[in-house]
Amino acid sequence: MACTPPALARARILPATAMPPWGWLLLYFAAHVLGRVLVSPALELDEAEQAVWTQHLQWGYGAQPPLYTWLQWAVFQVLGASVFTLSLLKNALLALAYVCVYLAGRTLMPASLAALGAATMLLLPQIGWEASRDLTHSVLLTTVSAATLAVVLALLRRPRPALYLLTGFVAGLGLLSKYSYAGFLAVLLLALLAGRDTRAVLLSRWTLAAIALAALMVLPHGLWVLQHWSLAVESTAGKLTGKIPVSFAHGLWLGLSSMVLAVLAFSGLWALTMGLLFGRTAVQAWSRWWRPAAAPPGGGLHLQALWRRYFVALGLLFLAMMVFGEVTRFKDRWMMPFLFLLPVAFFSCAPELAQHARLPRLRRVLLSVAVLVLVLLTARVPYNAMRDKPDELNQPVRELAQALRARGYAGKGIILSNDRTLAGALRLQFPRAHIEVDGGEGDSSLPTERPLLWVEPLTAELPTLPQDLVLPYHFSSSGDAPARYRYTLLP
Repeated sequence: MACTPPALARARILPATAMPPWGWLLLYFAAHVLGRVLVSPALELDEAEQAVWTQHLQWGYGAQPPLYTWLQWAVFQVLGASVFTLSLLKNALLALAYVCVYLAGRTLMPASLAALGAATMLLLPQIGWEASRDLTHSVLLTTVSAATLAVVLALLRRPRPALYLLTGFVAGLGLLSKYSYAGFLAVLLLALLAGRDTRAVLLSRWTLAAIALAALMVLPHGLWVLQHWSLAVESTAGKLTGKIPVSFAHGLWLGLSSMVLAVLAFSGLWALTMGLLFGRTAVQAWSRWWRPAAAPPGGGLHLQALWRRYFVALGLLFLAMMVFGEVTRFKDRWMMPFLFLLPVAFFSCAPELAQHARLPRLRRVLLSVAVLVLVLLTARVPYNAMRDKPDELNQPVRELAQALRARGYAGKGIILSNDRTLAGALRLQFPRAHIEVDGGEGDSSLPTERPLLWVEPLTAELPTLPQDLVLPYHFSSSGDAPARYRYTLLP
């Protein structure tokens, strides 16, 4: 008997014998966790910061809001501080980001097409690669932004008090995740307010309740920001502008060119893949963002117009940052909360893709990319050692801890270091010690608690002294330059 059109669409997207999408998702990110645990006991910079910051619960940490560190603290309390628990939280959040993008797409298209669309986020390098390599707050930011989109789309479909409150709750989480969430929220709200079909949903008394809930959630951190303004805001603002003053016209040109390059770096691979696979259908879907069809009969949600308003609002935000904020540079990873929704916007404007003959080819591309990412992320650590260019994960932190124990350190008291990645790694090796990072800001006073262990990695310019520790890098050959550490132990 012939398949009905919906059944045919599902058969072309996912074969009947395929593992369910959630099974692939769990398998993929479980493999990431396993590979991270096996490859090295050392830490990347963002991991090390979490290892240090989670020693205390605070309303803010450095230039970042506190939510990620609170979550990491909770995971540490339950499962202990380790490379495994660091990787577990991040990969769980990444998996949740894919789920939220799927849920957002599920309100607009068949479930099977929504799942495949969400999977194409693998082709966004900052999500498919960089987020797995060494990001924390940006991962949480992307996840909460995706959750916001899913909740807002559900709210537009069927407004009800619970969804308004859920929107406020998710917005509060977003503002506690990373400050750039405010930009995403502003763009989304502007896109909703600018449309007749979406404006009415926001003009509700329950919107005030959502705003009040979000404000209440953010208030304690907001007070902390006011007390640590230079740490929380000025350091972040300094990343947006160049170090050398330039004229307005030159600065605007630098900002525009940097923005275009950042957008291309973020979305170029994904767009190229969609274009090569789907050809004219892909071009037609993109054109509907800018030339939407007539509004649907009955006054329903006009998706194509919504995406157009969103991208116009995003362009206006970036332009305002350049004109009024004197922003001259954009990084590709800054696009994560703004452009993660590209797959949702694309597939929702191309429902005919549900029956496209090249969907199996897209599935094979995604599987190949997933395997490639897993292999490269795992192999990069021994590869860096083989070419005698070790990075943070090649640091022999386990051997260093053993050597320090052999020289009399009992694993208690204070460990002080001027290197953040080393400090974080030592937190995992000496869980009973308290770790502090010397910021090098001119305060030469030492902690009074004893024992006190000072450890620092030596640069190539410094000579090796007899008491220094000389250890081979992880995966290095016998002829490669070793890692060198200087330490002082005050009993």
